[in-house]
Amino acid sequence: MKKRLNKLDQSFYTKIKITNIKTTVFKIITFFADAKFIAILCLLSFLFYPNKHLSLVIIINMLLTWVLISILKHTFKRSRPNIKRLVEERGYSYPSGHTMTSTSFYGFIIFLAIISNLSLTLKIILTSLLSIIILLIGYSRIYLGVHYLSDIIGALLFSFSYLMLYIFFTYFILNLI
Repeated sequence: MKKRLNKLDQSFYTKIKITNIKTTVFKIITFFADAKFIAILCLLSFLFYPNKHLSLVIIINMLLTWVLISILKHTFKRSRPNIKRLVEERGYSYPSGHTMTSTSFYGFIIFLAIISNLSLTLKIILTSLLSIIILLIGYSRIYLGVHYLSDIIGALLFSFSYLMLYIFFTYFILNLI
């Protein structure tokens, strides 16, 4: 299985064509899942969003996500790709923290949009845009040379599963939203 994963990871990366413009764009895209950026968004939501209760639910979601990322990275201890890196990262590769962060944060915003009173058209637009952002962040991590494709797939699966559990408990069991 490991050899197949390595072959898939390497095969995917060899198809990427690096250009200065794409590098700049993907550095910007990856920033939207940076833990500091997301923490600032959480803080701003708490300071300026009138529903402090919901802001706390969002903050707790992210804190739990970051704990889960740390546990998973220290469990699997996978080294980062040994390829040309366009950004410098420390720590382990699997699963992608940026991908998990974006899936948990933007995925939760998608959920909030879906249960909101927004028009169906606005819900579809918001869901589509945020889903594209999540996928682009994952791709950006591969493009920038700091993750394998399997790191991104694993991160998407872990964070989506976690997010479904978080939504289930906060919305359906505890009625916090």
